[in-house]
Amino acid sequence: MASKLMHALQYSGYGGGADALKHVEAVVPGPKADEVLVKIEAATLNPIDLKIQNGILRPFLPRKFPTIPGTDVAGEVVQIGSAVKRFKTGDKVVAFLSYATGGALAEYAVAKENLTVTRPPEVSALEVAALPVAALAAHQALTQFANIKLDGSGERKNILITAASGGVGH
Repeated sequence: MASKLMHALQYSGYGGGADALKHVEAVVPGPKADEVLVKIEAATLNPIDLKIQNGILRPFLPRKFPTIPGTDVAGEVVQIGSAVKRFKTGDKVVAFLSYATGGALAEYAVAKENLTVTRPPEVSALEVAALPVAALAAHQALTQFANIKLDGSGERKNILITAASGGVGH
């Protein structure tokens, strides 16, 4: 697929917000050995995407321009890298794309196998696309900061989540 073109939204420099995004045709990326190529059905943006675009995290992110923003995607695996074991073509998945590369606002994106999971059939692409960054933040808050063991091996704890109106709280 590497020689085919896809539609995407990208920006060519820091700043400008949504007005800086341009509709372009870009080359469909090819997966590396440990990656899957996903035909994107749904994608979401997070506050970090705007921070990256505004240059708050430079010189680290993004590493080069032009860049296609976004990290949360849901879609279908259309190609797998040579070392991929858990997925096959046709699998419905949800994935977190690297902050360094992004790529969610396109027709296709590559995702690392270890940052991709199978999407349950009862959950739509639209519902699950908003989960990766928010779910990772919630998981880290519970396991790293509250020291809760989610595998059942630790002490049972009751927790109260207040102001749970955002993605992480949900």
